[in-house]
Amino acid sequence: MQDKKATLNTMNKIHIRKEGILRQRLGELLVEAGLLSQEKLAEALESQKDTSKRLGQILIEMNALSEEEMAFALAMQLKIPYVDLKHLEIPGEVLEVIPEEISRKFLCTPVSLKNNILNVAMADPLDLNMMKDLQFITGYGIQPAISTTSQILDLLQRHYHPDQSISDITDEIVGEDMMEFLPEREIREEEEDHTEDIRDSPFVKMVDLIIKNAIKKRASDVHIEAQENRVRVRNRIDGVLQDSVKLPKWTQPIIISRIKVLGGMDIAEKRLPQDGRIKVRAKTGSVDLRVSTLPTYYGEKAVIRILNKQDSFLTLKELGFSTKSLATIQNCIAQPQGMVLFTGPTGSGKTSSLYACMQAIRSDEVNIVTVEDPVEFELVGINQVQINEKVGLTFPYVLRSILRQDPNVIMIGEIRDVNTAEIALQASLTGHLVLSTLHTNDAPSAITRLIDIGMAPYMIASSIICIVAQRLVRVICQDCKEEYIPDPDLLSRLGLDRKTLPFKFYRGVGCSKCGNSGFKGRTVVEEVMVMSRKLRELTQNGATADQLREAAMALGMTTLGISGMRKIEMGITSIEEVLKAVQQKEELTTICPHCGKGVSLDFKDCPYCNKPLVPICRSCKRIVHAEWVVCPYCRTDLKPEL
Repeated sequence: MQDKKATLNTMNKIHIRKEGILRQRLGELLVEAGLLSQEKLAEALESQKDTSKRLGQILIEMNALSEEEMAFALAMQLKIPYVDLKHLEIPGEVLEVIPEEISRKFLCTPVSLKNNILNVAMADPLDLNMMKDLQFITGYGIQPAISTTSQILDLLQRHYHPDQSISDITDEIVGEDMMEFLPEREIREEEEDHTEDIRDSPFVKMVDLIIKNAIKKRASDVHIEAQENRVRVRNRIDGVLQDSVKLPKWTQPIIISRIKVLGGMDIAEKRLPQDGRIKVRAKTGSVDLRVSTLPTYYGEKAVIRILNKQDSFLTLKELGFSTKSLATIQNCIAQPQGMVLFTGPTGSGKTSSLYACMQAIRSDEVNIVTVEDPVEFELVGINQVQINEKVGLTFPYVLRSILRQDPNVIMIGEIRDVNTAEIALQASLTGHLVLSTLHTNDAPSAITRLIDIGMAPYMIASSIICIVAQRLVRVICQDCKEEYIPDPDLLSRLGLDRKTLPFKFYRGVGCSKCGNSGFKGRTVVEEVMVMSRKLRELTQNGATADQLREAAMALGMTTLGISGMRKIEMGITSIEEVLKAVQQKEELTTICPHCGKGVSLDFKDCPYCNKPLVPICRSCKRIVHAEWVVCPYCRTDLKPEL
């Protein structure tokens, strides 16, 4: 009873304001708030004399005020809350307390329900009869709030008719060729009759738009992320995530469910991660999609890996390996037996390099068998095995079977454990060429990594031919490339001075061809360590990664840092990209101020021109600063000799 009395008191107060104060004060309030000029107010009041419309409606029709501004002004005048419904999540059971036809008739929507008080956002909170009817229909006390007509109708449309609402979002792809999705599961006969209806569904159009946009922009992955008030879609382009589109929160379960259906996943399971695969046939060709879902705090997240066959089969030269490294790798994969390892973090292009190697050695005379998890690309003439741990088809189990299949070349997607490593090393010692990957930061660390997981040093030394460590850096867009002088901080990280730059530096300004990023495409930065006799001896004697690195560099190995520096010198990439990709201190380099070649920071003299890289006292041979005029250690005059 007390709740009903409080509600009636509120209604009566609003009714009194409606009859007495509102007509006189609304215009004044708008003028005082700076939302309306005196001239516009006078014009609106003059128009009101010839019509029965309210002052607020006339001002909106005159474009003197927006709906939001008018609603906010009324909220201030009536001392009731203003509710922004654009990003407000309202439970479905609360929305349905008032039937849809009643909500549309009165232009209102429930917002919350607590202690038998129903908070209702209304376009016209001055309608006393409406609030009495709502109280009768719902059986709850009504607490009024104000919102705009557009927001109320949009909310009702999203909740009761989401298929029509989503059509508004996908209007931009009307008239374009739709993509044909080929799910992993077979379509049942009773579903065939509804194929055309499904293609016309706005849910299909939404997923089609997201994937088509990603393929058009050369994205490798699509991230569909549920957030508190929206759904964020991001594309990974050239290794960097970029915002694509932001969607209303209510579209999240629709999009995820559609993706799950296409990927052959369980749409009812939302508590566990799932994996699926989709084939897409578009006008430009076929594309494979690997789908992964993950339950997060605000809902399920989906990641779609795009495997575009037209863009994936690159040769070793097209990947960006230098002439020296390319010749070394080609020589190693031409060997009849041994192991070639590609190392680097996730996303460094190791799999692409493996596929390029298999493309280079593929022939009718060679039996190539791969063990992958998952099989990313289908290669003609190569026997590919998909790992399935659920049925016991693991890496070690498959490898043992492969050895009985008379292979010449074995490609192992990744060495993950001691069993896989042991079988791979033994296969490389018994007349097979083994290609595989390993997660290490550089080439020498691959040897210590294999020892750490339990491999005998003598087996490693006897089986490995060479190790390739690599990173991917973005290529400067050739359409917006310009010369510039880097910031002093960046140059100092390379040991350079702006006054004596050994070569020119370039950057991408950003244009329509590269999506205003300044970069288009990626290239590889590599170091190739060939297992020489000296390195084999060090491996058998248990040498550390640093000792192996020093020996490899003495034998001519080009480090990741020096390789990156050469890409900068050639104008292919930028300093920022190399510094971002090569983070290890021992891999960073400087540039010789005399010959302009990249050298390690540990070097005191340039190995190419035999000039000192750092100033040294002629007498005591200690390192001094370039601006010193006298050595503080031995008092020798440091002025240059004339």
